Amino acid sequence: MYQLLIVDDEIHAVRAVQAGVDWAELSISHIHVAHNIKQAMGIFGEHPIDIMICDIEMPQGSGIELLSWVRERHSLTESIFLTCHSNFTYAKEALQLGSLDYMLKPVKFHELRSVVQRGVEKINVKRAEHISKEASQYYAMLWHTNRPILMERFWQDVMDQRVSSNPERIRDVLQSRNLPIKETESFLPIMIFVQRWAEKLNSRDKKLMEYALRNAADHLILHGDEHSQLVRISSDVFVAILPAVAGRDRHIEDMRQICKVYIESCNRYFRCDISCYVGDQGLVHEMATRYDSLIRLKDSNLNRSNHVFFLSEDMKSSESIDVIQMNVWLKMLEQGAYDAILSESERYLNSFKEVGGLKAEVLQQFLQNFLQMLYYFMQFKEWQAYQVLGEAMATEQLSQAVRSVTDLQAWVKHALEQTINYCYLSEDTRTVMDRIRTFIKQHLDQAISREDIARHVNLHPDYLSRRFKKETGKSIVEYIVEEKIAMAKELLVTTDMSVSDIALCVGYSNFSYFSKVFKLGVHMNPNQYRKSKGQNCINNRSV
Repeated sequence: MYQLLIVDDEIHAVRAVQAGVDWAELSISHIHVAHNIKQAMGIFGEHPIDIMICDIEMPQGSGIELLSWVRERHSLTESIFLTCHSNFTYAKEALQLGSLDYMLKPVKFHELRSVVQRGVEKINVKRAEHISKEASQYYAMLWHTNRPILMERFWQDVMDQRVSSNPERIRDVLQSRNLPIKETESFLPIMIFVQRWAEKLNSRDKKLMEYALRNAADHLILHGDEHSQLVRISSDVFVAILPAVAGRDRHIEDMRQICKVYIESCNRYFRCDISCYVGDQGLVHEMATRYDSLIRLKDSNLNRSNHVFFLSEDMKSSESIDVIQMNVWLKMLEQGAYDAILSESERYLNSFKEVGGLKAEVLQQFLQNFLQMLYYFMQFKEWQAYQVLGEAMATEQLSQAVRSVTDLQAWVKHALEQTINYCYLSEDTRTVMDRIRTFIKQHLDQAISREDIARHVNLHPDYLSRRFKKETGKSIVEYIVEEKIAMAKELLVTTDMSVSDIALCVGYSNFSYFSKVFKLGVHMNPNQYRKSKGQNCINNRSV
């Protein structure tokens, strides 16, 4: 996903750009707005801006000055100038500073979309190049091209117990592989566990990110020490093997700070949640048992991310916690309070993140109760669970759900959304449309919004719009306007009310706007319509 910044001192110009392009289709997740250079610089300080659309002349400085500042500090940002000025000098300066394009107002939005799409593609290339360049700059000197792969394989064999834990056997293996390790040396194991990525990665990106994680660990944790080794266990688990140091208290604080810096760097540059588990020092032949202890420590962490854990610091004993009874949530589902159950489930599971020593049994009990509640609801509706939940019922998905509180939240949200969507699909379409029409007729004297109607019929606003359009061939806004105009026409013909009073009766507080809307739909203004209908009535009576 990408973040967009629009910089323009004209509010209407900003709103036009915001509304003129379907930014979601371009994977733009956040749109920021600034009306001068100072505001724009502040936003750059708080958010990672990927694309900037900027005017040239603004208060407190020009867009050219802003782009020059951006180039110095945020080289990955792509910039587009959108301005009323066709001055060639401006265009030349913009292109010299690396602006993606120089577009004149009023801009054609399909052209703007194409330019932004080109910017997104360049950003993807830049990101890959940036990671590669950064890795090359920071770690090339530390990464020994001739470093023996046998070193990593040896430690893998030790932790998987493919090499005997007998010290003499360890010595023989080290000598046979000519490795610079002695069986009498002590080492410290640190397990690195990638808990989740901010975005779903394809196989190529996973390999690239794994490479980046390894290099960062080599630089920040191993410090390029040739006696240290980073061992790959799986795509999301690594173990750093470091030479042991004297001084336990100092060692703990040093390791805490080193791991904290590594975690913060991974959060910032690689967009992942990651935790480090620091074991106890031991001889080579003791590393297998140290590794098993770290695995157990990792598996016991259910509600903390981006944290440093120490095997020597026992985790808090589990606090007493009663898993919520699902009767209230079941009532919410039965009564169609879908937003309430979504927010309440998220709030309740968030409370698990504050529980000290949370045990897996608590998550498993919650999942079991939640499934029973869903099954009861589906049985009442005479639905089959596999039809509603689909792949969410797979054994692998259920096992993944209880790995952590965050994973459980994601599964519960998905299961509820699947169930709610099935509820929408199963409702009687005619009844819903009748309720919508009735609500509109009863509120013609008010400004009716899509959200007002959605709340009334317990539908999501986007789903409501699609469904109404499919059933009537009209948008909700078009239908509301038609109904208001129809009511206004009737009042113009059958009453002596003033046009301004009639406008208020059909929800228009602005008389000029009402007249404009009326004329657009009837092809004459309200007074003309009243006169034409009044003449028709006279003619009919005379006949």
